[in-house]
Amino acid sequence: MRTAARLRKSADFRDVRKRGRRVSDRLMTFDSAPSDGDATRFGLVVSKRVGGAVTRNKVKRRLRGGLSSLDVLPGYDIVVSARPAAADADYHMLLSSLKRLAERAGVLKPDATDPVNDCVPGAVTRSAIHEGAPEGKTG
Repeated sequence: MRTAARLRKSADFRDVRKRGRRVSDRLMTFDSAPSDGDATRFGLVVSKRVGGAVTRNKVKRRLRGGLSSLDVLPGYDIVVSARPAAADADYHMLLSSLKRLAERAGVLKPDATDPVNDCVPGAVTRSAIHEGAPEGKTG
């Protein structure tokens, strides 16, 4: 994660938490708020409740890796706070939790492989199935 893509000041963290949307699960909380810039910035919070220095750094490395693999919409400030259960989670558990929370927060780009978003000319859509007619033949 580049330095420019990080939230560094406590006022930035406070602002995201104050005006943003929060979703959470047993491993972490995920706060997101639209930002003024075009870039998406991330901030991590891993308190001493998670564990000692080695454990906290391991959780932060895993979260940074997971965040870098997410395809997030531009223009958001995101704060991820690890809960104590994150210390016992492996990378894949943290990654799936991050993806699920980012999706619930509405900050992920639409998936290009999602069949609902694929619009192939002449294809039958879900709405056309319910109406009983193929796409383009409704009138």
